[in-house]
Formats: sequence, structure tokens, C-alpha cells
Amino acid sequence: MFLSIRQILSSCTVAVFPRSVKRIIQATLIVIVAVTGLVGLGLLAINLYVQSPGTQLRLREIVSENLGYPVSVFRISFTPWNGFHLQDVAIQDPSVDYPLLKAQDLWIQCNYLPLLRRKLIVRQVFLSGTEIRIPTTARLEPESETDDLPGVEPVPESDFKKDPFSKAKPGAAASRPEKTSSADNRVPGNLWVEIRKFKIRHGTIYLLGATGVPTATLREVEGSVQSHKGEYIGKLRISSAALSDTINVEEIASPVKCSNGALDLENITAQISAGEIHGNFHADLSNPELPYRVHFQVTGVNINEIVSRAGGILDRAHGILQGSFQLAGCMRDPSLASGDGSLEIKTAYLDQYPMLKELGRWTQIDELQRLDLEQALSKFSVVGQDIKVDSLQLISKNCQVNLWGTVASAQKLDLTGRLTVSQFLSQKIPNELEENFAKSKDGESRYLDFQITGSLLKPETDLVDRIIGDKAKLLKRLFRTDHKEKRHDRIPVGSEQAGTQSNG
Repeated sequence: MFLSIRQILSSCTVAVFPRSVKRIIQATLIVIVAVTGLVGLGLLAINLYVQSPGTQLRLREIVSENLGYPVSVFRISFTPWNGFHLQDVAIQDPSVDYPLLKAQDLWIQCNYLPLLRRKLIVRQVFLSGTEIRIPTTARLEPESETDDLPGVEPVPESDFKKDPFSKAKPGAAASRPEKTSSADNRVPGNLWVEIRKFKIRHGTIYLLGATGVPTATLREVEGSVQSHKGEYIGKLRISSAALSDTINVEEIASPVKCSNGALDLENITAQISAGEIHGNFHADLSNPELPYRVHFQVTGVNINEIVSRAGGILDRAHGILQGSFQLAGCMRDPSLASGDGSLEIKTAYLDQYPMLKELGRWTQIDELQRLDLEQALSKFSVVGQDIKVDSLQLISKNCQVNLWGTVASAQKLDLTGRLTVSQFLSQKIPNELEENFAKSKDGESRYLDFQITGSLLKPETDLVDRIIGDKAKLLKRLFRTDHKEKRHDRIPVGSEQAGTQSNG
């Protein structure tokens, strides 16, 4: 190889450079080739070392010990320009049957010279193709069972008392239970770790209920935060979010700020059913209970686009929704949540069911065919995982519906309702249905109580059954009335004929 380089240089420079210059160029090229070869051999040796089963096992043990959860990695490789590349990473909580985090690729880029000062500077952590599962309610398993599971370790409080992206590690190994691995596998106790940038792309976040089924899904999560003057500032974007596969929120975006152990999303914006959502979110990550507060305002939402997907008793509701909602609590204990809110629907009307439309045509009660609302307002509060419906009023010219009760675990409905009709409508109620309505205290209007059960997205009601009452009795009365009317129509005819014959 050296001979070929010498021959090339001799042919190119024999008429241009003196012999001494040629020797300098030849020596320089030889050094460059040698250094390149050594670097290549060094990279090959590092990758062989990093990808060896023993080294990868020790790396996984180090990460698992510092996270408090078992970590599995399919392959680990290293290059100077991309740093460490971890493929098919999974963080598993042994107490559940699903991974808390799965990522197709994880890149970690570091500055290695500061290691001489016992300081690890991570230039960037980049996650791609990530799935994150976050439990939002308490687990159903008893504590005695989870405590006996192998590998379950509590996360020490000290891990939450520092900035989540920049924290010292003194005493980290001592604060955790002893493992079977040797002390040499652990991160040195006085090593300072600083992460300067974090990025995520093509992420999916699942918010899980008590049974492990997703109650909300955030798709195409992308974002980044970067260290700036002691704070972490960045932005977050979510392509779409689905609540129980019925309510879709799109184009969610917000600036992100993380400072002094607090996470703030100060200007959340989103699109939902032709309307807009604006809000903010704050969480104290320095507190082990992770307290938070959130506030949202909703404007210009087409209510029919939402309820038509969910179905149920309000699938024919129309109008423009607006309202506000605020909530405070602790992420680790959903029972501490508390808040309140209000919703209002402008220019609202309700197309009734075919059965009520038939009754409306039969009784000449227009409200039973289409209920135009002068006011549609709801006030509610949150206590733990339950929603208390303080009042829900649907008021039209001659009709009013009031609802109150509880939405248990934000899903199961247990509501009581009252349908009140004015004196004008009560006079139009057929005799066959009149006894199903009770008289109000004013002696003029009438009312009927009913129940709403089922789930929030698929409610059920006995309103129609309460209006109709005993179906067999109603049909019997209708047929009896028709028979009497027919008989009454025939009697005068016979009488007139008999009278005519007798007079003749």
C-alpha cells in the first residue's frame, strides 16, 4: 500500500516539487492513513466491546438500577457522531403486564472529556417510535401482591427533588436495595449527570384506566426541550388525541418550560369539532406526589359532531358548545382531585326520537318533534374520580328538563331527571298519558321524573317508557276508545232508521 502511494506521488510531483517536499507529503499521507486505520480499528473494538453480551448486560443493569424498573435492549452500538444507539428499548413494570415505555430507537450523544472531572454531559437524548403507557387511576391489585413481586423497587424521593433533566447522583446507589450485581456495575456515586437536550418523535401516549384499557390516546407526539439559562425550554406538538375512540382533539400544541422542578405548558391550543381549546397545565415534579393543576376553555364546538359519534340519548343534539374547566390534584393519588366547571350550548335544539315525533304529531305538541332550547347550561364539580352534576338545565318555551346526580369514575352515569311541561302543553297531553304526569305545586304545569344510567358515551334512559307508562294498558284504552267511537257512530244511524219506519 505504501509503495503504491509513493509511486503516485512520484508521477504527479516529479516535475513540480523538489524531492524534500515529496518526502514531507508522503510522510503526511502515511500518518493520515495510519491514524484513519487506528480510528477504524478503535471504533470496531469499541463496538465489539459494547455489543458483547457481558457489557450489554452490565449497561442494562446500570440503567435498570437507576430507573427502578427492569430495562431490556435488543442491541447497543456506538459511533462518535451519533453516540450510543439503543434499539428496541423497553421499560417494564413487573407489577403490570404491559411495558411502561417502548422505543424503536434511542440515541444518546455525550461529551466524554468532562468524565475526567466526574461529570457526564449528555448533549442530546433522542427517542423515536415511542409508546408510553401512563396509569391514571389506582391499580386494582392489592398492595400485598405487588410488594412480593420480584424486581419491584420504590423510586426514592430524592430523584424527584431535582430538576428532572439535570441532577446530581450522590448516594443514588446507596438509596436503593442491594442487587446481585457487583458494585463495579453501578454509576459512581459522585457523578454529576446533565442532559442538555431531549427530543421525541413519532410517539404515542396511552392514558390507562384501572383495568389497563386506554381511556385516551395521544398520537404522533413530537417535541423537544433544551437547556437555556438554568431552565429547559421547548415545544410540544400532538397530531391528535382520542377519548375512548369517540371524542377527537386535533393539532394540540404548546410551549414547554421546565424550571426549579416544575413543568409548565403555558399556552395549550387545540382544535375540536370546528371549535378551539385554550388552556394551561402546571405540575410540581419536585414533590413525590406530583401535584398538578389544569385549566381549559372551550369555544365554538359543534356539539352534534361529538354526540353523533358517541350515540345515545343526545345523538340528535345540535348547537355550539362553550365552557370552562379547572382541576387540581395529585398524579399519584387520583382520589385527591377536585375542581369545577360549566358548559353552555348556544342556539341549541334537539331532534326527538321517532317515537316522540309520532307522539308530537298525535298530540299536536311541537316540542316533542323538535325541542328548541332557550337555555342549555350545566354546572358540575369533580370530587376524586367522580363528577358531581350539580345542575343540567335544558329550557324551551313550554318545556324544561333538569338533571342532577353523579358520574362515577367519570364513566358510569347515575342521574335523576325531571321533565316539566307548561300549562299550555299539559292541556294537550292525551288522556291516556295524562296520569303519567304529576301536577306541580303551582297547580298548572306537570312533571315526570326519569333516570339516566349506562356510561358517559353510551347513556340509557327510561324517559320514553315513563311517558308512555303501561304499554298494554295504553293499547287497551286506545282500542276501547276506538270501539266506543265506532259503536257511538252506528247507534244514531240505526235510531234514525227505526224512527223513520215507525213514523211511516
